[in-house]
Order: sequence, then C-alpha cells, then structure tokens
Amino acid sequence: MNMVIQRIFGTPVPAASESGAGKQLPIDEIRRCLHGTLHDCKDMRAQRMIYKINTAQTPVDLWLLRSDLHQCIAQTHSQSVAAERINSLVHVFEGWLPASQLAKI
Repeated sequence: MNMVIQRIFGTPVPAASESGAGKQLPIDEIRRCLHGTLHDCKDMRAQRMIYKINTAQTPVDLWLLRSDLHQCIAQTHSQSVAAERINSLVHVFEGWLPASQLAKI
C-alpha cells in the first residue's frame, strides 16, 4: 500500500507506527462517510458517484474522488455547500494518506 501512495503522490509514507495506523477507519466506514455527503443528491450524476464509491479499491482511490463529489454536490446545492461537505471528510482519511496531502479545498 505504501508503494502505491508513494507512486501517486510522490512522497514517502510514514511507517505504520508513525502515521497513526491504529486510528485508520476501515474502508467501509470511509465509503459510508462519502455516501453521506450525497444523501440529498438524487440525480444520475449522484448515482454514478455512488457506483464509483462502491467500486473503489482503496482509501486512496476514494480520496481521489473528491473533485467529482464536489461537482456533484455543487450541481444540487452550491459550491460553498460542496466545499463544506468535502472538507468535512478530511479526517476520515487520516492514517491512510500523508498529512501533507490531507488539504482542504
């Protein structure tokens, strides 16, 4: 897993003991959190996002869906609501990604 993160982000990943790996949420819990951001988005784009969330293999794959999630939520609501919802997800990825990558939008 560390090699995948290193390849994607080009940064070394701390060892499990340094990254707080004991605090990592399971991938199913991360999926539930992402689904929660779409709870009131009912159009076809939201259905496609739910499919992408359900088929993502890793927490990194889920992290990379943030932009698509933002667009989907912004279409139903506004950009500020979308940014607020996406930013509320940062903590669920702690331990899965380097802290430097956990930036809010």
